[in-house]
Amino acid sequence: MPDNDADRDAIIALIHRNRAAIWTHDFALWDTCFVHAPYTTRLGWWRPGGIFVRQGFDELAARARTAPLPVSLPNAYETTVENLTLRIAGDMAWAVFEQHYPERYDGYFGPGIVHEMRVFERHDGEWKIAVLCFLDGDAGKLSQVALRLDSAGAVLWKSPAAERLLADSDDLVIRAGRAHFRDRTADRALDAALAWAANLDTAYMSGHGAVPIVVEAGEGVASRIYWVVGDAGMILLLLADAAVDEDRLRVATQIYGLSPAQQRVAALVAEGLSLAQIAERMAITPNTARTHLDRIFEKTGVRNQTALVRVLLSAVSPV
Repeated sequence: MPDNDADRDAIIALIHRNRAAIWTHDFALWDTCFVHAPYTTRLGWWRPGGIFVRQGFDELAARARTAPLPVSLPNAYETTVENLTLRIAGDMAWAVFEQHYPERYDGYFGPGIVHEMRVFERHDGEWKIAVLCFLDGDAGKLSQVALRLDSAGAVLWKSPAAERLLADSDDLVIRAGRAHFRDRTADRALDAALAWAANLDTAYMSGHGAVPIVVEAGEGVASRIYWVVGDAGMILLLLADAAVDEDRLRVATQIYGLSPAQQRVAALVAEGLSLAQIAERMAITPNTARTHLDRIFEKTGVRNQTALVRVLLSAVSPV
């Protein structure tokens, strides 16, 4: 048993040493963490780049040096290993665990949880990594304006941008730790969407998808579109945000074949501007603005501005 305790301590130290080496660009230390063999494998999934498989230590080492992660001392030394399961048998061992990172990178926000697996081999009395796998628990750019909820609507996490938007929101409120829409119809839609998203993660293989929640603003103000996303076992509520809406409008206008001028009119409609205000903003006559709007109605198949915003902002799912 004492030997097994020593092996366990050595493997846990190896996990931390490998992470510290990559985040500080200490590649000499990083090299000592791996089996130097053609079968050494690194594979995983992260939202910015999807699925990847790398085989052979030489390829792994070359990639680590050619395009290293940005230096991050918090990620190197403050990350914690949680929910560790470690099994050791002779000169082989395997582990599954979570790494909880204090920082994100490349503009990605999120809970900072990465699900990890390692296969270890003992060579000349030293434990080395033979296989490294990870599944990024982050929701990537989806999380930039999102709340993470459970199936009952309890708020588990808020992005900084979402927290700022919530402070000025006329639609959404957090009561007793749960997200609610002030509009009853939208709130019922949220309950249904949460149940739908939770059901995506009940089978042997998880599904993913998104459903829109439309909040009718009224009084000449454009509708706002929120999304409930079920992805990687998480439930996210994406908040209506001008920057995100602009991206969706850009794609939707391509789908409907809108001209640049029509795209500009549609974007201003989504901002809640009247036809007269749109004409002034674009330095065109009200008749020209009306002509652009009529052409947009023809292409999208709607007959009013509220329906237009709903169609354009919900035409593109976030996942």
